[in-house]
Amino acid sequence: MFKPKYIITSSILSKIAEIVEIKAAVERSRVLPLNEAKLRRQAILRMAHTSTSIEGNKLAEFEVGKVLAGQTVRAPQKDILEVENYLDGLKLLDKLSKSSADLNLDEMLHTHKVVIKGLVEKNKVGTIRPADVYVLDDLGDGREMLRFKAPPASSVRKLLADLLDWLQNAKKDKIHPILIAGIFHLEFVSIHPFTDGNGRVTRLLTQLLLYRLGWDFRKILVLEDYYNQDRLAYYNALHSEEGKEYIQGREFTGWLEYFTTGFLIEAKKVSEKIQSIGYGKVSKKSEQIFLDKDEIQMMDFLSTTGRITSDDVSDILNITKRSAQLKIKKLLGNKLIQLQGSGPGTYYILNK
Repeated sequence: MFKPKYIITSSILSKIAEIVEIKAAVERSRVLPLNEAKLRRQAILRMAHTSTSIEGNKLAEFEVGKVLAGQTVRAPQKDILEVENYLDGLKLLDKLSKSSADLNLDEMLHTHKVVIKGLVEKNKVGTIRPADVYVLDDLGDGREMLRFKAPPASSVRKLLADLLDWLQNAKKDKIHPILIAGIFHLEFVSIHPFTDGNGRVTRLLTQLLLYRLGWDFRKILVLEDYYNQDRLAYYNALHSEEGKEYIQGREFTGWLEYFTTGFLIEAKKVSEKIQSIGYGKVSKKSEQIFLDKDEIQMMDFLSTTGRITSDDVSDILNITKRSAQLKIKKLLGNKLIQLQGSGPGTYYILNK
């Protein structure tokens, strides 16, 4: 049974209280649909760049932007594929976030399959690791130093099952969502369930938990930005409580101090961005733009994928092609999207 030990210090409590206030303000803010869609698009770009960069990917943010737009990038194919896969992982995250169900093992494996496809042998994609793993630091002079020894492969499934059970009970016990997400992050990455891709999958699943628990910050919160600013601090925070190997019953307090600090910093950034593009700077005519539920789904899809077609609208809303075209026409009329291409190759992007 998984029972994390931690103390809600005055510092942690203070930071969570401030995050709660920021969340309420962000949710109250009136933001034009086009502006919000652009912020989400920027967040997706930063998530893909920072989360892969943490793992050593060399693509610059503007190059990740080119990959996101489907443009050619001159870079090692492995780096490009890592980014493409992570973008696919973010699309999966958006899809899974629409469910309020408890996180399960199939979703963990599916996320890993998407993130790691083409990067390791097929028998290691979307499967629990078959052998023990050691996380090593490259000292740069031909030597390596052991950073962390994960738990034995034989115990991984049991540890994951215990973690999933704890998640269910944590919701029932009304543990704060930020604490749930933080504890999950450290425990999952420490279990190290896969041969490769553990960090990327951990960050995606942590985000999924926050979305499902109602803490999505309009899907423009990028926790990875904080981790990537000082990767050594991130790694040190992850392993500060357990030393060089996985230990059951360890302390989570130090990690939660780090996690809530980063969360607060990134939440403040969200607030600043929302305030900078609020209704105060738009015309009265623009203020009258309101979206219905279907149109919000369309804009969500567009901000995630970068483009949308009438076939996409038919699929996501389960409506006829004609009805889909009418909905697209309304978004065009409101100047939220713009036409690209012609004939069968027609698609739509966010209005610049």
